[in-house]
Amino acid sequence: MKKKIIPILSFLLFSLYISSAQARCNFQAKLGEKKTTFEERKFPSRGFPMEHFGLEVYPILAEDICSNQKLKDIGIEYKFLNDELIAINMVALNDENNSVSEKLTLMNYAKNNYGTFDTTQNPKSFSGYEIFEKTNQFVVYQRLPGEDGIMDEQIYITTQELDAKLTEFYKKMESQQTE
Repeated sequence: MKKKIIPILSFLLFSLYISSAQARCNFQAKLGEKKTTFEERKFPSRGFPMEHFGLEVYPILAEDICSNQKLKDIGIEYKFLNDELIAINMVALNDENNSVSEKLTLMNYAKNNYGTFDTTQNPKSFSGYEIFEKTNQFVVYQRLPGEDGIMDEQIYITTQELDAKLTEFYKKMESQQTE
């Protein structure tokens, strides 16, 4: 009897491992890689310059990158600073009714892939952020109401080093604007 149970248990554990491994989106890009390497992959997007020279964003629908996920109406932004992939953002593409955030798609993705956190009895009313520190990266889940009533919900993925570069870049741009 024990000989039959061990293969079954092994199979079940392997199946759980595979299903959990597939739960996370493969962004098909690595933090710190060069923009030319990213562009060689022929993503269905082109870069958009941001408000400051040197910062570009490549927006792509999550469904185009993570087809095995249920990430309808979620965008992925690949942020490049001076041609280096500095951060990846997953953004809820909300309308005036916050219909994407109301489905809890991004919140559930964050909980399933980065760690659970307290969202009270009613997760739809959650407002705030949660930081997950992982090996060689950190992840911030944020869900905050915007000034226009549209929920700003996103997952920000980067490393300590790259985030420091981005912070320094913004400080420099801010000081130039005040002069």
